[in-house]
Formats: sequence, C-alpha cells, structure tokens
Amino acid sequence: MDDIDFVVTWVNSEDQKWQKKKEKFASDSLRVRSMNTQSRYRNYRLFKYWFRAVEKYAPWVHKIFLITDNQVPTWLDVENEKIVLVNHSDYIDSKYLPTFNSNVIELEIGLIPNLADHFVLFNDDTFLNAQVTQEDFFKGSLPRDTYVESPIISTKGSIAHAMVNDMEVINDVFSKKQFYRKNWNKVFSARVGLKLLRTLVLLPSRNFSGIWNSHLPVPYLTKTFYDVWHYMPDALENMMNNKFRTPYDYNHWLMRYWQLVSGNFQVQSSNWGRVYDLGMTRMECLQNEIEMSKHKVICLNDTDNVVDPTIIRDGLTKSFEKIFPQKSVFEK
Repeated sequence: MDDIDFVVTWVNSEDQKWQKKKEKFASDSLRVRSMNTQSRYRNYRLFKYWFRAVEKYAPWVHKIFLITDNQVPTWLDVENEKIVLVNHSDYIDSKYLPTFNSNVIELEIGLIPNLADHFVLFNDDTFLNAQVTQEDFFKGSLPRDTYVESPIISTKGSIAHAMVNDMEVINDVFSKKQFYRKNWNKVFSARVGLKLLRTLVLLPSRNFSGIWNSHLPVPYLTKTFYDVWHYMPDALENMMNNKFRTPYDYNHWLMRYWQLVSGNFQVQSSNWGRVYDLGMTRMECLQNEIEMSKHKVICLNDTDNVVDPTIIRDGLTKSFEKIFPQKSVFEK
C-alpha cells in the first residue's frame, strides 16, 4: 500500500485576532447568515483528542497535514516529523484571502504540495474512534466509499445549494446509465445495507438525483482534484472569491461524487461510522459511543440547537480523557 496522509482543517474561533479579521469582512461579505452561524466555527477544545486518537488507532499514517489560518494549537509539538503545518496562503492564491469559507479552504486541498497521492480528509469534528487499517480507507489503491443515490433535501442554513451545484456538474459530465452498467456490483453491493433502498427508488430517473453524504472522513486521490479543476477552472476560480458560504458555492463533495461516478472506488459499509448532531443527541449516547468504540469513525457535528456549549464540551472531555488519559507524541 502506498503512503496515506491525513489532512485536517482547524480554526481557533477564540483567537481575538481571527475574530477581528472575520468581523472586518463579515460586514460587507456575510450575505447569507443562516449558512454562516456560530456553530460553523465554534471551538469545543477537543482537538488534542483528535491527535491522541490518530496515535492510538492509526499509527501507520504517513503525514498529518494541519490546515489553519496561521493558527497553531499552543499544545502542539510542531517539531514532530509527521506534522506538516499548512497555512491557507501556502496553497490558496493571496487574492482570495483571508477566507472564512470552508468550501474555499477544502476545494484546493488536493493541490497542496507534497501531499501523498492517497489522503483522507478530516474536519476537526470527525474522530477516529477505534483501530483502523489502511484498507479501511483504501483498497487496491482505490478509495473505500459508499455510493447511494439520494434526493437532496433543502432546509434553512443547510448546504443543499452546494450539493445541487455539485450534481449539476456531475450530470453534465457523466452518464448515469453508463455508470450503473459498469459498476452495478458496487452500486448494489450488500455492504450498502438498507440505504440501497434509496438507490432503487431513484433508479428510474435518467439523471443522478443526488448522492448520499455521510459527513465522515473522506478518502481521496489527489488526481481527482486535478481532474475536476482541469475540467472547470473558471467556475471554481470564480467561487473562490466567496469569503463566506453562499448558495453559489461548490464544495469538496464534488470531488467525492466525481470519484464515485467515475467508478474509482471500492465499496465501504454504510455503517462503518456514525454522525451525531450535538444539541440533538443525549450526552449519555455520545459518551457511550466514545467509551465503547462502537464505530470506527464518528462525527460530532455542531448545530444551532446547542444551548450550552460548555456542558457539551465538559461531557465529551470527560469521556475522551477516559480513553486518552496520556499526552500523544504530537503534544509538547
């Protein structure tokens, strides 16, 4: 197996310098507030447990690319040979900076210099939660992923607009009929589970209706990013001007969809990870997941339903400390 890198994005929303910079541009640029609420940036101070989980559950990782806006956690040992600090300015043209749009930050990640041909993209709210192997993410050099055709449902503040924009590209480039004919064994694999029903219901549609997203870490080929950028450089360059999320954005799921409908994937079980929405999930359930390692990967997704972030932070910290009581090699 070739080297596999992890890429993780992080922002310290408690940084006053960053706050002032955001406020300066927000007055002119923050046109869609429902898509750029506090939950998009909130810091639960759990990031050190992300690194402890990597050390415990994926010691085989080649490099960890930490992407920030010139921010470094005070506890991080930047001298660790596995850590590569990447500022936005290291791979995003200065004319688009600063940016507070995660879609902009993630669209060019595959173009970062020296990034391995195979990498896994994490957000700082997605955690390894049990022992994982390289084959959990890649098999036979192809990403492990789950194809499920699924309708796009729009709700206030959601990213449905970006998904629609992504799917417009997919339907323009790829034939659904040809994809299903060439990849029927992947589409209708038993590993997909009950979510296969979504695909079956939408099967009569001539075009792709939408693709299910898990909100979990995504394994990528860097080649996919180059292919998509080569296909539509002008549209993506234009989107890079959006300093905050807008309904006109694309996001990195465009690259994921491209991999899937190209057939460049091996089937991953749709149940190998779990997404939990904070503010909508009981703390006992969250703690039980972490302490019992029920799934290999989890997402602790922040939402606008959170009433008291401190209570959630303290509860999660308590469980993470039980599992990871010692500093990792990535900490000072």
